[in-house]
Amino acid sequence: MQSLVNLIRQMHQQLDFFVVCKPHEMNETGVLPGIKVNEWNNWEQIAKVMYWNYRESSRNTLQDLYKEVRPDIIFINGLFSLHFNLLPLRAAISFSGKYNDCKVVLSARGMLHPGALSQKKFKKKIFLFLFKLFGWQHKVQWHATDEQELKFIQQQFGELTNIKVAGNFPNLLTQATAPVKREHALIMGTVALISPMKNHLQVLKALQSVQANIVWHIYGPVKEEAYWQQCKQLIQQLPSNIAVHYHGDLPPAELSKTMEEFQLFIMPSKSENFGHAILEALSAGKPVITTNTTPFKNLQQVKAGYTVAVDQLETELPRAIQHFATMQQHEFNDCSKAAAEYARGFVSTDQLQQQYQHLFTTA
Repeated sequence: MQSLVNLIRQMHQQLDFFVVCKPHEMNETGVLPGIKVNEWNNWEQIAKVMYWNYRESSRNTLQDLYKEVRPDIIFINGLFSLHFNLLPLRAAISFSGKYNDCKVVLSARGMLHPGALSQKKFKKKIFLFLFKLFGWQHKVQWHATDEQELKFIQQQFGELTNIKVAGNFPNLLTQATAPVKREHALIMGTVALISPMKNHLQVLKALQSVQANIVWHIYGPVKEEAYWQQCKQLIQQLPSNIAVHYHGDLPPAELSKTMEEFQLFIMPSKSENFGHAILEALSAGKPVITTNTTPFKNLQQVKAGYTVAVDQLETELPRAIQHFATMQQHEFNDCSKAAAEYARGFVSTDQLQQQYQHLFTTA
């Protein structure tokens, strides 16, 4: 996960990181090449990573790992995964009870945003009910990435919940070149999971009424196959002035080069805890069309893109795409420059370092 990759790269000199994650990509079962499963791998010389074969593991594996590493802090990323949130949390609370110097930090990662809770509602309601029944909300240090997320946690677990705010470290790219901008034409790109949260279907609906020549490149793994089938049906019905190309997953090492294919980045998410892909695109000099449920709420004012109200997507999204399609090269150059400047002024690394030191303090 990009948030954790950035965190480790920024904080490895202050903290020793031991990471437990899946041994395969999303929706796949084949083990990643070049890794050792169920043992510690040396990652970039700055962290130890165990690619855990969780499907064939005993129920005591997590407890054994905690006993082996004897961590000062157990950082659990997210809420609704059985093997990587629920079971680690249960084991962590038990371990912390035996070793009082161990702190358990639970990162909500946008999963308590109303837009996120509206997906798979029934499953999440059961989880939150059990969470409260066991009283786990009072046995952890909650991590919110901004003040809005802090409020979402409080809405679920009460205002007295122990929460600390620490934002996400950015992964800034160098400003990328772009194809020549032609009037009444636009090349868009998206790098994201294919799921209802990222709103690909809404973009396709918007493209049906755009009066310009549009090419849209989509990268990312399919998280929900039924949703992608809906998208493919709509792609087949698009007018001849619209071309959509799906390229599958994008290896992180190829991101910077791929950004050169786009003129504009589009990702009108229903909710976004941070939006690393959005900030990466901005840093590469790509104006962005997104929604006001992301942290990027003032893009129009600084000419770095277009922020659409999530409840006005039906009317405003086609207008935003049309706005950039009609631009001439010199106007678009100004927007690209503004996007890169916006990204570099968005966060302070020094301030984030202080926030994480406060989050992870065991005092």
